[in-house]
Amino acid sequence: MMIDQKIINKLQKLLALSASDNENESALAMKKAEELMREHNLSVADVALDGSGAHVGSAEVCGLTRTCQTWEASLGNFIAKTFNGRAIRTRNSNGWSFTFVAGQTDLIIITDLFERLRATIKRMSQAYVNSAKGFTRIHGKSLHNSYRLGMINTIIQRLERLKQNTAPTDARNAFGMTGTALMVIKDKAVDQRVSRLFPRLKTTTSRASRVDGNAYQQGMTDGNNVSLHPSINGKPSAPLGLKM
Repeated sequence: MMIDQKIINKLQKLLALSASDNENESALAMKKAEELMREHNLSVADVALDGSGAHVGSAEVCGLTRTCQTWEASLGNFIAKTFNGRAIRTRNSNGWSFTFVAGQTDLIIITDLFERLRATIKRMSQAYVNSAKGFTRIHGKSLHNSYRLGMINTIIQRLERLKQNTAPTDARNAFGMTGTALMVIKDKAVDQRVSRLFPRLKTTTSRASRVDGNAYQQGMTDGNNVSLHPSINGKPSAPLGLKM
């Protein structure tokens, strides 16, 4: 039986509203969507598998150097992955940049966390290199790179742990919807936006670089001391990650 497109359109709008940061608006929209789907014997996948039921946006963040460094690329990729987004790296006249694609709320968290962690890693790296000058002859550039890669290693482990702890489940909420079903919609919407923005996207890999063991190990240790708390609009919130 064919479903009236007007019903599909209405459900898609309700599912989009269910992603609102306004709890009352979100709950009301989800309740109406669930009732309408039951009336027409539809599921979330039937209505919005094409991703049309999710708010997805994109934001560009420029790289720090003309040539992309492995640690910075890894940081962006894993932060985006943690919050169900994508990080697309492109070249431009100033060097390179990341285009982050994710749900609207996730996008704010991704860009905020990436820029703050990137700045923190640079600052801590400089402090380490300054303190290491007295007991090593290793070139400063190599020390920076090794220390930062060590920090990234630990931060990635913490982000992976966070993603595991917040993974959607098949448990149904008060409106009969599962977190897994809603995540399918969001992932599809993100992939579609990436395809529209980058129709000729190619997969690339970063070159492995030599590291100094001492600097790398210290970076791994210090990576546990980096805050993963979001600070959107300067407002404190619950921690996003724990020490290993």
